[in-house]
Order: sequence, then C-alpha cells, then structure tokens
Amino acid sequence: MLRIDFNLVFTVINMLILFGALWLVLFKPVRKILDERQAEADREYDDAKQKQEEAEGLKAEYEKSLASIEEERTETLAEARKKADDEYQRIVSNANKQAKEITDRAVVEGENEKKKLLKSAEGQIADMVVEAAGKVAGTANGAEFDRSLYDDFLAKQTGE
Repeated sequence: MLRIDFNLVFTVINMLILFGALWLVLFKPVRKILDERQAEADREYDDAKQKQEEAEGLKAEYEKSLASIEEERTETLAEARKKADDEYQRIVSNANKQAKEITDRAVVEGENEKKKLLKSAEGQIADMVVEAAGKVAGTANGAEFDRSLYDDFLAKQTGE
C-alpha cells in the first residue's frame, strides 16, 4: 500500500516547483512566441486577403473600362459610318444635280441649235422658192415681194 512519508511530500513539492519553473521559463515564453507567430500569420493573411480584394476591384474596374472603351469604339465607328454615308449621299446628290443641270443645259442648247438650223433652212428654202418662182413666173414685182409673200405664208402656217 501507499505510504505517505516525508520523501513523498518533498517529491511532490519538487515536482510542483519544477512544473512552476518550467511554466515560467519554458511554456510561457514558447506560448508567447506561438501567439506572436499566430498574430503575424493572421496579419499576413488579412493583408493578402485585402490585396486580393484590391486586385479583384482593379480587375473589375479594368473590365468595366474595357467595356466602356469597346462601347465607345462601337459608337465612334457607327458615327463615322453615318458621317461617311451622309457625305456619300451629299456627293451623289450634288453629282445628280450637276448631271441634271448639264443635261438641261444640253437640251436647251440643242433646242436653240435646232431653232437656228430650222431658221437657216427656212431662209434657204425661201430663197430657193423665191428664185424658182421668179424663174417660173418671171414677174416684175421682184424677189423682195415674193420673199415677203413666202414669209407671210410661213407665218400663217406656224402661227407666229
């Protein structure tokens, strides 16, 4: 059986003193170092997490900026196409107007030329008729009288 004697009491007291000394000298500083390392690891983890959140924020901002740039590029291209189409329409319209003016001018000039040719032909025909009539009729009234008769006849026929 277990006997309690004076040695056992000293052994227990020695054990308690040894445990207390170890606690103060070894366990307490080791626990402090472990706590400091844990706090440092937590700080680094929090810093890494914060930097990751910042990076994600910058990434989102970058993507938003890219989307904005793409949208702006699309709008700029659409605007440039519209301006080019408007300019094309303006140029074609001006060309059509100029072509119409040239055509109208050519028609008017053609009509004027036609009238000149007709007048010239009428004059030549009148001269030939007067000359032929003078030779056939041999009248004494003269060529001027015959020409005036022919001009009167043409005036009545053309409604002038």
